[in-house]
Amino acid sequence: MTTVTLFDKPGPRARKRHAVMEVLSLAVLGAAGFGVYRVLDSHGEFGAAAWQPFTQWGLWKLLAEGLGNNLRAAGVGMVLSLAFGALLAVGLLARRKAIRVPCRIIADVFASVPLLLLLYFTSLVLPSYGLKLSDFWFLVIALTLYSSAVIGDLLRSGILAIPNGQTEAAQALGFSGLRTMQLVLLPQALRSMSPALISQMVILFKGTALAYVLGGYLELLRSATVIGTYYSRSLLQAQIVAAVVFMIINIALGAVAVAIERRERRRQGTLPSPDQVPEVMAEVPAG
Repeated sequence: MTTVTLFDKPGPRARKRHAVMEVLSLAVLGAAGFGVYRVLDSHGEFGAAAWQPFTQWGLWKLLAEGLGNNLRAAGVGMVLSLAFGALLAVGLLARRKAIRVPCRIIADVFASVPLLLLLYFTSLVLPSYGLKLSDFWFLVIALTLYSSAVIGDLLRSGILAIPNGQTEAAQALGFSGLRTMQLVLLPQALRSMSPALISQMVILFKGTALAYVLGGYLELLRSATVIGTYYSRSLLQAQIVAAVVFMIINIALGAVAVAIERRERRRQGTLPSPDQVPEVMAEVPAG
């Protein structure tokens, strides 16, 4: 087994220096955290009265409704982004310059524009041209425009990473270029890039919180704000609950992406399976 390192292992003096820096960093973070705790505690933010409204089922129902709207927008946006991203990837790989260059411009523009700006564009500019949609679809369109550009580049990279023999074999079987892309290249690119696609899903889910600026779409952040409006003493607590929910879902999606990546590497033979670990460790020389 060959191990490639990108830096030299630290020596005794460097390890001591790193240990001192870690202790100092932990001390600074601990002091800052304690200071924040003292300030919040002095205002009664950790008191039972501030959390008392959350004993009501209606508040949790409101938060659940907002979370459901976040998940719905992210799910629809991801499905549309995969569809348009696949088309964009095909265009980016087109041999004709008249197709490839416009697709490259579209990908670069929408991947570079901030998602918030795209949301303002869809909700303010599109209605002025007579496109009357709900805030849900304004959010989904903005998410799709941004994410399609990113997914298009991801799939393009995945297709280019496939050995040329796959394309040659498909052509030898009589497949056309379109059928080769549809049946051979795209499925493999989707599988190999699945961890990155799930990471993009995390970005989409977090991006749904920007719907707060629309005012008419009840997502998780707005649900927490509504609770804080009626229970001003519990505004911070509502925001904390919303933040924890975002963290749990994003961490779960991140764990799924890591698990898929490890499975893909194990399938390709670049990572030993759990039952092979003892055999691999036995080959490593002691000391």
